[in-house]
Amino acid sequence: MVEPGAARVASSNSGGNQDSPVYDRSFVAMVLSALLPGLGQLYLGQFLKGVIIFLIFASAVLLFYLNSLPVREWSDLMRFKPAAKENTQADSTGDDETQEPYEIHIWTFDDGERLMYRPSWKLKISSSIQAVLCWFYAVGDGWRGRRRTRRR
Repeated sequence: MVEPGAARVASSNSGGNQDSPVYDRSFVAMVLSALLPGLGQLYLGQFLKGVIIFLIFASAVLLFYLNSLPVREWSDLMRFKPAAKENTQADSTGDDETQEPYEIHIWTFDDGERLMYRPSWKLKISSSIQAVLCWFYAVGDGWRGRRRTRRR
């Protein structure tokens, strides 16, 4: 692969067409990918790659949030033990570990069965790792990416 500086020198010495494309390393794509993974790839003209990276990052953030429920304040996002159900009666034991874990009612079937979702700390950790790895890949790919420009 030809580096950007070498591409300019080779095209200027060849005496060929002045409209030959020159590839430049993109600092802008790296910064855009650091802000939101996938934006840098869209800037570079790699539409499909940008959308896929954004969907992977968004799914990781959504999984992290769903496994943090119920979220009432920012510190709830850092909780790794199951959240206890809110109880209107006074709890005589005073131990949070004896209460049932938090459940989210998703759907009720015709026969009365309920589909429930229980947040898991394992999914929370794996989704945070997925988000960080996706972010690093997007930033690195934005830096390595080349955008076609025309010489003037």
